[in-house]
Amino acid sequence: MLARIAALALLTGLPLACASRESVGTSSVSILGAGVVNDPANKSLRFDLLKFGLDGFCKEMLASGVPLKMSDDEPVMGRFQASACQSQILDEENRKSFVVQYSGTGYAANAQGGRVTFTTTGLVEYAADFLMHEGALYVYFRPRVVDATAFQTKLIESELAKSAMSVLGVQPDAFGQRVVDAQLRRGFTVIRKGDSGETELGIGVIPLGERPYHPFQVETDKRVVLNERTEVHRNQQDYIGPIQVQGNNQALYLTIALDGAPGVDVLVLRESTGRVMLEQFLSTPGPAALREPALLDEPAARGQDWKRYVLVPEGRYYVVLDNTSTVGRSSPPAGPADGSSARVDVLILAGDRP
Repeated sequence: MLARIAALALLTGLPLACASRESVGTSSVSILGAGVVNDPANKSLRFDLLKFGLDGFCKEMLASGVPLKMSDDEPVMGRFQASACQSQILDEENRKSFVVQYSGTGYAANAQGGRVTFTTTGLVEYAADFLMHEGALYVYFRPRVVDATAFQTKLIESELAKSAMSVLGVQPDAFGQRVVDAQLRRGFTVIRKGDSGETELGIGVIPLGERPYHPFQVETDKRVVLNERTEVHRNQQDYIGPIQVQGNNQALYLTIALDGAPGVDVLVLRESTGRVMLEQFLSTPGPAALREPALLDEPAARGQDWKRYVLVPEGRYYVVLDNTSTVGRSSPPAGPADGSSARVDVLILAGDRP
């Protein structure tokens, strides 16, 4: 056990244990059944909320990627990009639960150990619990079964980490599976406020009276794609997407607030370009190269809010945060690796062009 903990610390720089109070940057907000009273005994409302959670969870997994983080106090350390997600409600007499089957690829990184990438297929079964707090209905989806039917490590970037795992007798696939399982065991929460019908989904068990953490306070009629804090270490990249844009005369609106590193490059890519880069990032050490022109390629500097919008037609797009000298217009400074990490607050909106 000590060997496994040592290898995990080397690769991720984070503890195995998950905090009891957890929230995330990704969320979904919609209007569900306005005017319906928040009564946990209301079977119609219960079914609507279960269906919202069922549809919303898979939607989040297939959209901007599920952020991977080991505790509530840490920024995003990587992402799981689902390629397939199916869900169903088991409504049996002695077994009422919510089942998700998923498959996809992912990565996690830290300043000292480089990144680890993987593919996985599995199943999670959640039990739902309804609680009221000051007019808000909290629906907790708590994991009952987590079963990774297949897990394969694609890349361990750090030679030091490889050597340590070999010496300590740690199997990379077993280690990686524990990291992913830790995220899935966080469950997720659906919150329905009052009888206005505003409903929000957040990954993790969100305490009564609280909301999912977001670095930006947003009041807009535009669709919130992402509102979270992530960390991009030196010589690493973070891939957000694919982001779906529906209709013409649209725009993606980006806001970045940066701490740590002096700068980070922000790129907006068509899905085809971003997909090629992501596949290289998952399979090859070092940063992925930009092979086609970006729709946006600009540096964001520390200490000031960086705001841009990009006019886009209907389609799918990636937003890439780059802290390398290979892509973009800036390069991380020389010095200790942990002093060049970019802690980035990211807000992405989609809506009508200005």
